[in-house]
Amino acid sequence: MVALYQRVYDEIRAAIERGDYPVDHRLPSDAELTEIHGVSTITVKKALDLLRNDGFITRRPRVGTTVISDVATAAPHTLTHPLVGLVVTNFDDTFGTRILGGLLDRANASANLLVKRSLGDASAEDKLIRSLVEGGVRALILQPSSSIYVPPAVLELLPKDFPVVILDRVFDAVPISTVCSDNVAAGQQATEYLFSLGHEQIGLVSSDSTVSTLRDRRDGYIKAHAMHHIPHDEAKVFDLVHSTTPGSTATPAEDVDHLTAYLRAHPELTAVVATEYNIAALLRDAAARLGRGIPHDLSVVCFDHPDAFYDSAQYRFTHIRQDQEGMGAAAVDLVLELIRDPHAVRKITLPTELVVGQSTRPARDRD
Repeated sequence: MVALYQRVYDEIRAAIERGDYPVDHRLPSDAELTEIHGVSTITVKKALDLLRNDGFITRRPRVGTTVISDVATAAPHTLTHPLVGLVVTNFDDTFGTRILGGLLDRANASANLLVKRSLGDASAEDKLIRSLVEGGVRALILQPSSSIYVPPAVLELLPKDFPVVILDRVFDAVPISTVCSDNVAAGQQATEYLFSLGHEQIGLVSSDSTVSTLRDRRDGYIKAHAMHHIPHDEAKVFDLVHSTTPGSTATPAEDVDHLTAYLRAHPELTAVVATEYNIAALLRDAAARLGRGIPHDLSVVCFDHPDAFYDSAQYRFTHIRQDQEGMGAAAVDLVLELIRDPHAVRKITLPTELVVGQSTRPARDRD
């Protein structure tokens, strides 16, 4: 079966080649074309994007769509290389850069990516999504700034069967494709490793970000306590680290002050699960202020770690490694499935791996 936008493309192209829409004349508006062809606005936009790519038309805001040629002046479009919009909050060598690598490597032979960064600003994120759709992308991969609500622009796209894949987040009540790590299992794995070393007084330190990733790691931490019949003490959870959240104006020095106060208030802690690598680095500074060394006085397990291929002397935290490259590749696969079949909604959860570094030791080895 020919896709709707392909049929509309063929019909408008034929009309241009016949002279029904002469060169230098405007096409009917998108709304009028929607009525003429009996399809949705999204379908019309897809068809017009293909016509623009093939050199038949030009599209300008507030001016409209103008025919510029009655023959193709560009290479024929290929349905196997759609333009896909990608919006991420941020990325660095700890988390994100390898996801981008996975996205780009998988897209090399199948899609063209247009990358935008929101820095965790929900308003900017919504504008970026709308600009990408208006600019002609055929699908969207999104790492949302929050898991509390779905961006309004995405809610508008879903009823129109516009392909959207959510990256590194989970919206349980929304029928939308997602790809992320199994963060509950990862949080449990990190905590249980510390239990296996004999630690029983284990804290949890997280940022104040409202994303499902951190919520799930916290749930895993609590689940590990239950599995080991060790009471969970909410007082040992500190979730007010600010500087690691994209777009935050807080400074690392301010967070070190807060973490120092947290550790001072909980001298019983022998280990901590940090939900991010950068938080683990801040914890090390805070512990040093109190004369506590890692791992001699405090064992730390974190999530993700920057690669150090050429720096063997770099301090390595024990950490949970996510398959970031796999996440990126899976997101491209999902979005291409949705382009072919808008109802092929799937949720992919990838396993994680514990990598033992220098930041943990058995509790009994403490002097």
